Amino acid sequence: MFTRSNFSSFKNNRLQLCVVCAFVLALTSVSSAQEVQKIASLSKVETSRAAAAKENKYTFIMFWKNQDDATKAMWSTLQQNLSGKNDTTTFVAVNTSDPAEAKIVEEYGVSRAPMPLTLAVAPNGAITGSFVKQINADYIQQSFVSPAKCRCMKTLQSRKMVLLCVNAGSSSAMPQGVQDFKAVPCYQNVVEVVNVSQTEAAEADFLKELEVPQDGQNTKVVFMAPPGVMVGMYNGNVTSQQLIAELKKAGKSCGVEGCKHCK
Repeated sequence: MFTRSNFSSFKNNRLQLCVVCAFVLALTSVSSAQEVQKIASLSKVETSRAAAAKENKYTFIMFWKNQDDATKAMWSTLQQNLSGKNDTTTFVAVNTSDPAEAKIVEEYGVSRAPMPLTLAVAPNGAITGSFVKQINADYIQQSFVSPAKCRCMKTLQSRKMVLLCVNAGSSSAMPQGVQDFKAVPCYQNVVEVVNVSQTEAAEADFLKELEVPQDGQNTKVVFMAPPGVMVGMYNGNVTSQQLIAELKKAGKSCGVEGCKHCK
């Protein structure tokens, strides 16, 4: 569960846009050829995950080593709970000893993890659930998270900071202090601003987890740093100087790789 002091939920079952411009036909042809080559190099599971992401689906990946009772039970539970949800999910199994799937095993760093292990992967690549040895319907349901929570999780898992701006209404205006903080050279590429409205029903549970006041009046800024630390929550008039001071007070200094020399 998300808390004010620690976002450790990524470790506990709750747990990276490229813009392509075709300038000339020749360049488009080359890009297409490269894309075909890239797709051809993907394993069966990587291809399935990529296809699911394009269709805005979650992918549940079960990693296993031995066909023991725990593995059979986990796979059976996934089948029972996901087989009828083809419009939102797909699920696949990966034998960690299969050379063809070595890349995906390395990508998620699960070669030495306890097995079986299921990871829930959102369309944007965020890991929203991690289940060892066993899984049930409740765990599966908890893996489906709101859009804002999904963006925050992905950003933190990418070793970047998050400034979540919770606006009273539908406005997505960025507070001046947040703009100034993001403009600091050593922070601008390692922080993502996520806007959400207090009135968005889909985000109600997420905002409740964060204990964001639902006063319907004032913008709140929630500052998060990897791997899952909630630096603090502030009013919309927070300044960049305050954010920097709070970040350093939290012991994160520059917070992430890439801004070690920020002053």
